[in-house]
Parts: sequence; C-alpha cells; structure tokens
Amino acid sequence: MVAFHWLRLDMSPHGSSVKGRWEPSGFGLQRVWQSAVVWSWVMNGLRLAAGVIVLPLLVSRLPAPDFHTYFVLLSLSALVPILDLGFSSSIGRAVSYAMGGARELRAYGFVPEPGAQGPNRVLLGQLLHTTRTLYRILTLGAALLLGCLGTWAVSQAVAQTSRPAVTWLAWGLTLASVLWEIYAGWWNVFLRSMDRVLTSTRQVALAQLIKITLSCVLLLAGAGLLSVPLAGLIGSVMQRILARREVLKLLGSGWQAGELQTVRQLVATLWPNSWRVGLQLLSYYLAGQANTLICLPLLGLEAGGRYGFTLQLITICSGMAQVWTSVKWPYLGQLRIRHDLNGMRRILWPRLWLQYGTFVVLAATVLGPLASLLERFHPDKQLLPMPWLALLALHAFLEMNYIFWGTLISTENRTPYAWPIILSNLASFTLVLVLLRTGGLDVGALVLAPLIVHGLYNHWKWPMEGARSLGTSFWQFLFRRPHATAEVLMAREVQPQPGIRSDKL
Repeated sequence: MVAFHWLRLDMSPHGSSVKGRWEPSGFGLQRVWQSAVVWSWVMNGLRLAAGVIVLPLLVSRLPAPDFHTYFVLLSLSALVPILDLGFSSSIGRAVSYAMGGARELRAYGFVPEPGAQGPNRVLLGQLLHTTRTLYRILTLGAALLLGCLGTWAVSQAVAQTSRPAVTWLAWGLTLASVLWEIYAGWWNVFLRSMDRVLTSTRQVALAQLIKITLSCVLLLAGAGLLSVPLAGLIGSVMQRILARREVLKLLGSGWQAGELQTVRQLVATLWPNSWRVGLQLLSYYLAGQANTLICLPLLGLEAGGRYGFTLQLITICSGMAQVWTSVKWPYLGQLRIRHDLNGMRRILWPRLWLQYGTFVVLAATVLGPLASLLERFHPDKQLLPMPWLALLALHAFLEMNYIFWGTLISTENRTPYAWPIILSNLASFTLVLVLLRTGGLDVGALVLAPLIVHGLYNHWKWPMEGARSLGTSFWQFLFRRPHATAEVLMAREVQPQPGIRSDKL
C-alpha cells in the first residue's frame, strides 16, 4: 500500500520544477490558476465533458445509423497523428533539447550538456522554420491520402444514414478539420516543448471549450452530423492563432529562419526516429481505431458504433490519468540533456502512482455506474458487454503503462520499442481478422487479440527497460521513493523574499 498524503507535487506555472512540501494551507485560487497540472485536468475534464455532454446529445439527437456513422468519422479523425509521420514527437524532443542548451542534434542519441546555462535560441529558430516548411508538405500529402481513404470508408455507411447529402457534407468538414489540424497544430506542440506547458494547456482547454459549446448549440439547432466537425474546425483555428502568437513572442525578434540547406539537414536528423514513430502510430491505429472500420463490413454498423463508443470512453480515462506525467515531458527532456537522473526519478515517482490510481478510479466508473445508466435509459446505444468491457479496460491500463516507459526511453532520442510494438500491433490486427472469420467471438475479438499479443512482450519489456534508463529497476523504482540530493535539500532551506516570484518554489 502506498500513501499519497506526503507526496511532493509540482504546481509551478510551466510544470517544470520540483518543489518543497505541498502545504494545503498555501493552496489558494491563484496557485490553482497557475498550475499546469490543474489546467491539464481541466483540459482532460473538458474532453470527458464531451463524453458527458456531447455524447448524450448525439445519442438523443441522431438516429441510430447517424450515431454509428459519427464514430466512423471519429476513426478517420484519429488518423491525424499518423499523417504527422511521427515528426511532432521528434520535433518536440529537439525543442526540449534546445531549451536545455543543446548545441547540436543527432539522429540517434544525444550529447549531454551538464553545464548548459540557457536555451539555444539559434537552434530554436532553425527548428521553427524547418517545422513550418515540413508541415506544409505533410498537409498536401495528407489531403490526397485521406481524401481517398475517407471517401471510401464513408461510402460504406452513407446509404444507411437518414440524410446522405448531410453525411457527405459532414465528411467534407471532417476532412477540412483534419487537414487544418495537421497544418496548424504543430504550433501548440512547439509551444509546449518550450516548457510553456501551462500556456499550451490553457489554449487547448479554450479550444476544447469552444468545440464543446458549439457542438451542443449546433446539435440542438438540428445540424446533426455537421455539428462536431464544424465546431472542431473553429476551435482549432482559435488555438493556432494563440499558439503562434505566443511562440513568436518567446523567440523574440532576433531569431533567424535559416537557409534551405539547414532545413534539409534538420529534417535528415529528425527523420530516422520520426518514421519509426510514424509506423508505430499507424500500427496503433490498425490495432485500435481501424477496428471500427473493420466492423462495418464484417460485423455491421451497430457493432462498430458500440466498439467505438466504448473505446472513446476508455481512451478518455487513459488520457486523464496520463496528465500527471504528460505535463513533465518537456522538462524531463531538459533534465535528460543535463544527465540529471535523480531529478527525473524524483519528478516521476509520485506522478506515476497518481496516474495508476486515477485510471483505476475512472475505469471503474465506466465499468459500473455509467454502463448501468446507459443500459437503463438508452438500451439501443450500449457499451461492450462484460467481460469484454473489463478486458478492454485492463489492456488500456497495461498499454498506458508501457507507453509511459517507452516515452521515457525516447527522451534519450532512441526508440528501441518501435519495431516490437509495430509488429505486435500488426499481429494483433491480423489476429482480429482471423478470430472474426473463424473464432465466433464477434466484437470480443477486437478486445482479446491486442491483450494476448502485447502481453507476450510489450507489457513487461518496456517498463523494465525504461526503469534502467533511470539507473534503477522497475520494482525498485515503483516501491522505493527516490530521495532528494544534498543540493536540493539545501535549496529548500532558502526562503523566497517578499515580492520576488520564483518558479522554483
């Protein structure tokens, strides 16, 4: 049993420093407003609100065929990280290295800079120019690929919807929203990687609030399937405007764009890890969201909507739980470049336990009260039946765990987990098809296959490897609280002077 009442939590504006003891008496509204953790909860709470508010409206306002088609559109929207080709993770890591004072970037690994005193603004400017050029090209490629794939997928369901013309228009808006997110969404990634987690999260929360509000208004006004993609497009435009302004403000007027040769060199440096991450994300799609599309020809529209509905709720649980660690990745990249393993351990230990506990509580809510309420009030729109619902939640927990440890490994600018995960997801996708054809499991095949395949390797391998990257073992890290160094203990004894604001406190 682990007690949480004495955990030290970071509530700093950028989510980037380790603090002294958390005194409840000092926990005021201003501190809440300046907390990256709290705002991340707000952001994910809004995503949950989309399930609590928007989904019931979708249930009540859309006919059953339109409701199930919504999850087909949602599955197509989930292609955004794949069409990114994995560049956002590599760019984010490179930006965090530059913020930590890195003087050079490597395709694999990194050059430690223990004595770095501040950000490398020249490298930041070069990364910004490279990112902007790169994503213009990626958007054009995505338009061609997704335009063909999405049109085919929607054509499989459009005849069953109440208004086929509106369904086609909804797909057009979904396509526009996806392309805009690819073209402009990197600004927020850049801002967050500059360790402005608080500002970035506030902007995402605002965009999510706009999306929820407009979705509700449009659904109540009778816009049907048009509501969510149109609201999402408007929210993304607002988010891009705010993020772009903040990034340029942080860089100042002295940054230089860099020459075309510099762009080519940086892309070549980022590409080796990026394409591996891109393939990994594609394999995740095949093992998750693509199953919704598989259900259309093999199991029917109702089964696809039921699986997609359940998967979305479990994904929300996972996303809210990961808040505790996700706000720290930009700063952890800086600690990695400075080779401060003890600092990394002290930051991650309490947050990983909080991540575990949060997921368990939220998943239990989905398995219990929420499933019962849906069964009572909306018997035509259900979650997966037990035990498949419980097994899907179990796999989501184990997947969340090895993703955390894999992300930690990636702070070393290496991705040894990429091929095992890719092959596992492809094997899972294949096993789903086999079980659907021969096993008689129906929708249960979509749950059982990934749990079996990933359990053979990924669920245990990457927690062990990730812990070693921190200079410890998995079980030792999990059940032994890291101690502060002498330097940190001395720093805690220094009290701030009145009127002086310090993000280190």
